[in-house]
Amino acid sequence: MNLDQNQLIADVMRNSVAGQIEALKALESRINGSFNAALEVLAECRGRAIMFGMKQSGLVGQKMADTLYATGVSTHILNAAETWEENLSMIGPGDVIIMLSYSGKTEELLRLYPAIRAMGNKVIAITGDPAGSVAKQADIVLDASVVESREDREQAPTTYTTVLLAIGDLLAETLIRRRMFSSPEAQQSDQKMVWVRDVMQRSELATVSLDASLREVMQTMTSHRTNLCLVMDGELLCGIITDGDLRRNLAGVESLQGISARTIMNGAPICVQEKVSADEARLLMKEHGLHTLLVKDHDQKLVGLLTIGDLINVV
Repeated sequence: MNLDQNQLIADVMRNSVAGQIEALKALESRINGSFNAALEVLAECRGRAIMFGMKQSGLVGQKMADTLYATGVSTHILNAAETWEENLSMIGPGDVIIMLSYSGKTEELLRLYPAIRAMGNKVIAITGDPAGSVAKQADIVLDASVVESREDREQAPTTYTTVLLAIGDLLAETLIRRRMFSSPEAQQSDQKMVWVRDVMQRSELATVSLDASLREVMQTMTSHRTNLCLVMDGELLCGIITDGDLRRNLAGVESLQGISARTIMNGAPICVQEKVSADEARLLMKEHGLHTLLVKDHDQKLVGLLTIGDLINVV
C-alpha cells in the first residue's frame, strides 16, 4: 500500500469519527421532555422492557437491552420478523414496549402495533425518522435521526448505530442517577419491588441424566425430598419430571422396563429470568397453572427454582 492510499484510508477514518461526533452533538441538542418521559416510564416499569428491532436496530437493541438489564430493568429483545400477533401473549400488562427503527416505517413493527395498542402497553419509539409511521403510533418518540449519505445508509448505517447506542447508554445512566437521588418515598417504593432472584431456591437441585432409569428418577426425587427433578445433558437443561408426570406416564403401564427420564420428561418446561419481578412470576404461574418455575440467569444458565410457596408472603 503506497503513501497516497494510506493517506486516503486515514482521511476516511477521520471523516467517519468526525461524522459521528457531529451526530452526537446533534443528539445532545435534541434531548428534551420526551427523553424525560421515557426515563419515567422505564423507572416506573414493573414488568419488562421489551424491544423490537430489525437488522442493525435489532443488533444494537441487544446491547441496549444488556445495558438496561444491568440497571435492574428486566429486558427482552425480539426479532419483529419472527413475532406475530398471536404470540404476543407473552407481553404482560406492566411491560414497556420499545420500537427501534432506522427508517421510521419498518413494516414488521407497524403490523404489530394494533395488537400492542389493544393491550394498552406504553410504547417508546426510538427512530431515525421522528415523523414516520413508527413514531406516529408511539406514546413517546426519541429522535435518533442522523445525516448519512445514501451509500452509508444502504451499506452500514454506522452513524445511526452510534446514536442509538448513545441513547441506550444515556437512559441507563440517568436511570441509575434518578434512583440514587430520588426522594425517600420513591426509594421506599423501589425497595418494595421484590425480584425472583431475592426469593428463589438456590439449594442443590435434584438432577438425572437423559438415560436415567425410572428407578434412578424416583430414588433421586426421594433422596432430595422433592416432587420434581431436572433432566440434564451435562450443563444443558433438557426437561423436567414431576410427580404428575410420573402418574400420567405410568398409569395403565404393565411393564416399567425401558422407561427412562427421556421418555417421560416434559421437554419444554416454562422458565423465568432471575431479574423478573416476583409479581410477574406469580402471574406467569397463574396463566399456566403451575406451582414451580425454573429460574435462569441472563446467560440462560439454570440457577434455581421458584415455587408458589416462595411467593406467598412477598406478592
